[in-house]
Amino acid sequence: MISKEQYTAIRQLKAEGFTGTGIAQKLNLSAVSVRKWWNTDEKTFDQLIRGNTPYMDQYREFILSILRVCPQIRETNLLYRLKEEFPDFHCNKRTFYRYMKQLREQTGFLQFTGRVTSPREESPPGYEAQVDFGQYRMKDIYGQPVRVYFFCMVLAYSRMHFLYFSREPFTTETAIRAHEYAFQYFGGRPCMIMYDQDRAFVGSENFGNILLVPKFENFVRSTGFSVRLCRPHDPQSKGKVETFVRYVKESFLQGRIFAGIDSLNSAALRWLDTEANGTTNLRTRKPPRELFREEIRHLEPVNAPHVDDTLIRSVSDKYTVAVDWSVYELPRSKGKQYDQIRVEEENGVLLFYMAATGTLLHKCPKKEDCGVTAYHGDETKRDFVKSNEIRYIFEACDALEPFLEKLTELEPRYKNIQCGRIIALSNMYSVEQVAEAMEYCLKVGICSSQEVTAFLIFRYGDEFAKKHLSKNAYYRNRNRAYEIRREQDGRYY
Repeated sequence: MISKEQYTAIRQLKAEGFTGTGIAQKLNLSAVSVRKWWNTDEKTFDQLIRGNTPYMDQYREFILSILRVCPQIRETNLLYRLKEEFPDFHCNKRTFYRYMKQLREQTGFLQFTGRVTSPREESPPGYEAQVDFGQYRMKDIYGQPVRVYFFCMVLAYSRMHFLYFSREPFTTETAIRAHEYAFQYFGGRPCMIMYDQDRAFVGSENFGNILLVPKFENFVRSTGFSVRLCRPHDPQSKGKVETFVRYVKESFLQGRIFAGIDSLNSAALRWLDTEANGTTNLRTRKPPRELFREEIRHLEPVNAPHVDDTLIRSVSDKYTVAVDWSVYELPRSKGKQYDQIRVEEENGVLLFYMAATGTLLHKCPKKEDCGVTAYHGDETKRDFVKSNEIRYIFEACDALEPFLEKLTELEPRYKNIQCGRIIALSNMYSVEQVAEAMEYCLKVGICSSQEVTAFLIFRYGDEFAKKHLSKNAYYRNRNRAYEIRREQDGRYY
């Protein structure tokens, strides 16, 4: 039985004046079939086709016309096309999918189920290594989630592994450092290393011309190995290191408690020696350490990593930079908060440069002790910024300098606060009255803003103090004022 499309074509050609033989030749049908359906009306044909053929066979030719053009078309798309082309089309989805499966098997228009791959040739010893990054969410000893990042390198011939952890996402600098550690661990470098297009290595893809990050490109040139990049979203190209990344997560990190990044790296080295590089590989049927005895003879030697004195730091919100557990203040006129600063050490002097432009911002001697704060400019002026103002106000007071020396000796940490309070008192009392209080403090050997306040309360009365001093200042120093009154025994009355 012919299809609905063939019947429609016969009727159209007959209307155009074609003979039965001509129609048979044009549609590639037999003359008997054409004569059989030559005079059959459409209603009768529809009844016959419904009774004698499966429902989906009515649309077989239409489906095949699409499959010939696009064999990989999805079944859902085909179902939509049928509904669009034939408004009276009604078919259960399960029936339609079952019919499509049989039709594809009969005609050979099978769908593409995955990328066709073939086994790669094994690399010779010392030729290839593969690199990839991973991340994992652990928990610390307090039960808080901690995300760690790790760098993996695998030698393709021996499957010898290297693993390095970082607390922060890998940048170009930290990735280069991880390479150096890996070359130290292996005792040399391979001729070629395979990467995916990670932003730590690849700056941009200029219409297929891939540009490496300048720092990484300089490292590649100085070290001497070549680079091969995988296609995007193609992890099968470097399946050895991809498998190792999953192996690290499932066999090393799973269930482990984070106790610090250094502790994690030490544990990783022990795990590499005992487990990862000592267990028989399923592909080679030998432990990586055994094949590595042969491969190490083919690795190229690499010089020990250069210890760079250059550091990159960020300026804090207090315009300071931390170097070796000490804090150095920068000039506020030359930098801004959170700028990237390059720090270099030269003959015991620290040089602070703007990382982006290389402009020298500041230089100062490096502090020998840890935990020291080095202020910009005159440290005495910085530490006692209020002392200049107090000297200006009490310049005629002979007791000022001895008072400040004694104050520095007794409370060096709070001298600025103390001087500020005395300056505030000079706005409530006269300069002569505050100077008298400082002379009294020198006599009794207690030089502080509290003693000055207590003397002023004693000398000029509670009513004046309540009116001009703050409530806290008055009640905090009132008892001491009463003690001074008893000590003086009415001397000022």
